[in-house]
This record gives sequence, structure tokens and C-alpha cells, in this order.
Amino acid sequence: MIRAMGQNNTIFAGFTLVELMVVIAISGIAMTGLLVAYTDGIDYLSDMAQVSILYDEGSAALVRIGMAIREANRITIRSNAGVRDARIDLRYPEDSGGGTVSIYFNELDKSVKWNNHRYGGNKFGIKMLPLFQYRSENDDDRYLKVKRLQFTPLDFIGPINPQTEGYYLVMTELILEDARGDTLYLSSVVSKWNKE
Repeated sequence: MIRAMGQNNTIFAGFTLVELMVVIAISGIAMTGLLVAYTDGIDYLSDMAQVSILYDEGSAALVRIGMAIREANRITIRSNAGVRDARIDLRYPEDSGGGTVSIYFNELDKSVKWNNHRYGGNKFGIKMLPLFQYRSENDDDRYLKVKRLQFTPLDFIGPINPQTEGYYLVMTELILEDARGDTLYLSSVVSKWNKE
């Protein structure tokens, strides 16, 4: 540190050029570290938001499917192994509105759809997943694709046969993928006494 005496005997304190350069270098390294930590934090929050969207929408779909299965009095699983044909047909008692509902995987647009023929309705191809049509940053991929939907009977009372109507337990498995290729597996088991 250099000290200089002025004409009126005032002492001026300052830094040498080397000291100043060292302080600037250390400050630059510290700021770079803070900037990297900040951008990593932003990336992490973005990743968690994407996973949260997959989880929220997948969970909502599983809850809706579970409610539909619980209300049915007859369940037919069309395919418990083939992803292309993954479909469950549900028939409802007349005292609860009657009719049928079919929930299935649509391979063309990677979605879960359902046909609703309850309460006199005649609705086909209602999209259950994805709920929205958001696009990713590059605007060429949807934010959410359904990679797999599978319905499996878990009926330990009788033979497990996908062509047999009526089950005690039905497991629904769902695999979702976001625009970046991250996947999320969700499953639920619904217990329902529906054998006639």
C-alpha cells in the first residue's frame, strides 16, 4: 500500500496496480461461481416444473380412470399386454345412469382418450391426456406424450385372462414423456367387487 503526503500533510491511501488486479480477479471468479450456481438453480427449477406437470396430469388421469372403474358394475379389459390396443370397457348399472365408457391408448397422437356413453351422451374420442396442447420451447414437440397405457387384471380368485369380464383388482400403468425425453412411470390399483 502506498501512502503519499500532500502539501498540507494529508495522507492519501491507495492500492497498487497488482493489488487491484488481484481483487478484480478474485471478484470475477466469485461472480462467475455465483452466476453458475444461479443458472444451475434456474435449470433445476425448470426440470422440477416439467416433472411436476407430468406427475400432476398423470395423477389426475389415474384418479379419473380409478373413479370410472369403481363406479362400473362390469369391466372388460381388451388387452393387458399390447400397448397399441390397451383398452378398458366399463358398463354401469341403470340406477347410476347406465351406459358404457371406454378408455384407450391412441398411438397416433400419443394420448389417452375415452368414449363416454353415459347419461344419454354419445361422445367419442374425448382427450384425457394430455389435458392441454402446450408446446415445448422449440415448438415442434408437445410438452407431454403418453408412451404407454396398460390395464392388467390382478384377480387372484380366478384365472388372469384379459378376455374374461369382471375383475376384483385392476392395475393401471401409465408412462409419460416430456418434450426433452424425460419419462415418468405412474401406476394405481383399483379394487372393485364387480363380478356377477
